[in-house]
Amino acid sequence: MEDSRSKILNASAQLFVKNGFDGTSVRQIAKAAGVNIAMISYYFKSKEGVLVDLINQTSNKMQEKTKHIKDLDLEPRERISLLFRTYVDHFVDHDLVSYVFGTELSLNRNQTIVDLILAIISRSNDYIYNCIKACKPDLDDDICRMLPVMVMGMVNKALSTPRAMDIALGNTSFSSQNTNEIRRYLHLFVQDYLDLQLGKSN
Repeated sequence: MEDSRSKILNASAQLFVKNGFDGTSVRQIAKAAGVNIAMISYYFKSKEGVLVDLINQTSNKMQEKTKHIKDLDLEPRERISLLFRTYVDHFVDHDLVSYVFGTELSLNRNQTIVDLILAIISRSNDYIYNCIKACKPDLDDDICRMLPVMVMGMVNKALSTPRAMDIALGNTSFSSQNTNEIRRYLHLFVQDYLDLQLGKSN
């Protein structure tokens, strides 16, 4: 039964990326997952329930990965670097759901979904803001608030357009099909951006 639930979530993520939330039907999800359509109602009540579960599941995994960072004995700048590397890894590992997040926010079609995503982002951003302020107290408040939005927005955009990364990097030493290479390049990019904005780690 749990396997059916996972199949529904995985199939939904792929279909939401391909067709958008509104362009995906419950029947399509059931067919792609190889389950009876009644299973979607049983587990999630509705198509919206599937997306809500995807969002909450991904958010909970992210919180599990970052909560220990608060307790580590790190300099503020090191803490920020580790935090953003963890976010990048999470985005790479859950690129389909991350793409759906961005799409639903930009289209702003379903207020329930948008409010849920914004609440998750707000919680994360508050913690990142405090980390940045501890690292660079004189940095403008608006820049502190915008920095994680910009970084994660650029990472999400890169993950949603892998062919563009192929072209930009000449497709000689890089393959958008190689998760480890994507992770390495995004780590380098984010680290360089943070060095520019906050200074280098000691």
